Amino acid sequence: MAGIVLGVEMTPTKVRMVLVEGESADGVTVDEDDFDVDTQRTALPGMVPNAVISAILGTREGAAGGGYQLLSTGVTWTDHVEAAMLRDALISHKIENVMLVSAFMAAVALTQAVGDATDYARTALLFVEPYSATLAVVDTADGSVSEVRRRSLADDEDQAVAELVDMASGAAALETHPEGLVLVGSGVDIPLIKPVLEAATSLELSVPDEPEMALARGAALASANAPLFASSTAALAYALDPGTGEVDPLLLAGQHPGLLPGYQPEYGSHFAALAADADKGKTNVAYSAVPDEDAEAKTIIALDERARRRRSVLLASSSLAVIFIAAVVALEIALAISIRPTVALRPSPNENIVA
Repeated sequence: MAGIVLGVEMTPTKVRMVLVEGESADGVTVDEDDFDVDTQRTALPGMVPNAVISAILGTREGAAGGGYQLLSTGVTWTDHVEAAMLRDALISHKIENVMLVSAFMAAVALTQAVGDATDYARTALLFVEPYSATLAVVDTADGSVSEVRRRSLADDEDQAVAELVDMASGAAALETHPEGLVLVGSGVDIPLIKPVLEAATSLELSVPDEPEMALARGAALASANAPLFASSTAALAYALDPGTGEVDPLLLAGQHPGLLPGYQPEYGSHFAALAADADKGKTNVAYSAVPDEDAEAKTIIALDERARRRRSVLLASSSLAVIFIAAVVALEIALAISIRPTVALRPSPNENIVA
């Protein structure tokens, strides 16, 4: 039975999914899909996490029916509240082998894959969001992140692009001497930025071949290669579950580029207890890394059966044709007009991906 890895990008209005062959998520793309979540018509709490849970369960069923084994799932997110709700739903439904990764860390995983494909020892990452950008260096050997520099972008798009040019032009001068630069975006149109940044940097610029699926692919890579992140910024998270590599999204709160900000301090004492257990040789399953005060309580998120059935047939035609060979270092994508294609809300001060 062939092994596959599922990557999911969860946004407030859309869910994107990609299935990749190989236990390291480094094979061909078996299938991909995306669907809108209508939050206007039915503004119920947990609408998007509900759809993601249903999609994961349905994909598992469809994978088994298609002769595949779903080895792991990575979910990347942009909304902190929805990420916390998804975490709670995963715990409630006892769904294992699911890793929640911030959009930044999904981009880090993708950058590590680029470094591996190009034989770079270290690769710079420029991660661009509608109103902020982060420059960092990713070590190919272990996925560790260093020299993280984050800045807000101006409302004026010309000025915002100029600020990105300034960041890209300084990438080659970083102390760790990266050998290439990877450009990944979330909620922005990359094509407008790419030519300007290519001219601004002496490093070779790489862009994912399908920008809209890049973070889903990165989430799959992160979940499939969890042990490789056991260094530097991610070491503490992955150490919680050495058996499976699952990670609780609250663990990196307020410390490192990671999963959720430190706005839920009640988990601090629990993490200290988990660390003490780890020192004593005890292990924890994925969903035990979060305190469950009422294990019998019903979750507020009800599964969407329509979404679940849809995901069940996701792999139905995968044996007939592979959609495409997923290249992590493609250089061409279609032109666009604006750096910010949709109305984007500025993040509040406590929503920084990088603390």
